[in-house]
Amino acid sequence: MSEKNETPEIGNTDISFDCPHCGMNHVVDFRAAGLQVDCKECGKSILVPIPDGMELGDLDMDTGEILQQLFASRRNFQKAEIQIQELKTRLTRIQEALTVIQNVIGEGLSL
Repeated sequence: MSEKNETPEIGNTDISFDCPHCGMNHVVDFRAAGLQVDCKECGKSILVPIPDGMELGDLDMDTGEILQQLFASRRNFQKAEIQIQELKTRLTRIQEALTVIQNVIGEGLSL
């Protein structure tokens, strides 16, 4: 995806189209044809056009490709879960430090 005034690089398997709501130009891989995506500029839902001569069946993948994507998605999900847990731990530490700071300030004000 790119800004309205930039010309995005378009590869052989890319679809280029403009958001019908705000005009932002989008470039996506052909596998997104027919899918709903959110515009990065205005946030509205838009339908990725299906290029002339392409059938949705052309996007069907073989079992091996599907399994590769599934395994990659699972690994990414596991990494995200770990990052979420790390962020929760950091947030807890920050909240604890904030409580200490508030207590010190409160004690200083009551002197």
